[in-house]
Amino acid sequence: MLHEKVTVLVPQDRLSEFYGRFGNFMLDRLPAEPASESSDGLHQVGAPPAWTTEPGAVDLARKFWRDVTDPGRELFRVLIDGAERESSTIYTPRELVEATGAKTTQAVAGIFGGIGRVIADHRLPTYEYAPGKSWHFVWDWDPKKRIYSMAPGMAALLREVGA
Repeated sequence: MLHEKVTVLVPQDRLSEFYGRFGNFMLDRLPAEPASESSDGLHQVGAPPAWTTEPGAVDLARKFWRDVTDPGRELFRVLIDGAERESSTIYTPRELVEATGAKTTQAVAGIFGGIGRVIADHRLPTYEYAPGKSWHFVWDWDPKKRIYSMAPGMAALLREVGA
């Protein structure tokens, strides 16, 4: 198979999404089928994904965690620590660089993109949080404010499986 080098400009606030989609494209995979959590079909940002309370969640989380890279685990541990505080903490990409071994904010986005590929590989469900917009909610992020966080319920499940 021949490859062509392509250069594209990606908005910084959508870099993580780009890496996840590009990874799926290169692996010729379709994203997981969307699922909804409530009767109106919208997930509440800040809530853990519904699958975390379903039977088999611990096994699914354990398999997912096993495939997350060391840099991804380091980022997640910062988010998990923040979620376990009395008042959950949100992080900017710069704060995540300072708290981890990531060298740049672009590296943070790339690491999250890699975790996104693991999420897609494990076919974790996505949840619609606004009309036409879906996200997996393993971690939360606000692309406009460029902040990251994790729901306490998701953090607790990852701690249970060794995070």
